[in-house]
Amino acid sequence: MHPHLANEPAESGYDKLLHGWLSGEMRLVNSGLPRERRRLSDLLAEEQPSVGCSDGSQQLFKRAELRLLQSILDDEEQQALLLPILIEMAGDETEAIVLCPSDVERKVVSYVVGMPLSCERPGRLRLYRPQLALLRRKLKTTTQYAFSARTGE
Repeated sequence: MHPHLANEPAESGYDKLLHGWLSGEMRLVNSGLPRERRRLSDLLAEEQPSVGCSDGSQQLFKRAELRLLQSILDDEEQQALLLPILIEMAGDETEAIVLCPSDVERKVVSYVVGMPLSCERPGRLRLYRPQLALLRRKLKTTTQYAFSARTGE
């Protein structure tokens, strides 16, 4: 540790300023996140399936993606799957975390990337760049990036 940093208080004025700035930046980059997530089963019944975003816009879902998800899941799982599926992107761009509040998201992602995956921690499924590219190629409108300042776990 640098000698000058050893005497720094736990959170210096600079740290507070930086934290405040980063929080503001994260809110800005995440302004297009959905206000709510909606059940696949409900979206399948709509003429123009979409979800409202926090910036006032609408995120439209492609019907082909909804049908793909429908083909992967049984009726109960279609009720449980909330869309869009959120993908947390942090400081390291070589990997991402799919947020999995239920086992249904893991099942979908495993199917789409063509390999069995398991959560390394409850609710968090790690994907590497090639897997993420496959997921986003097949489920572009039913997945959504959420950016985080987290640098490690």
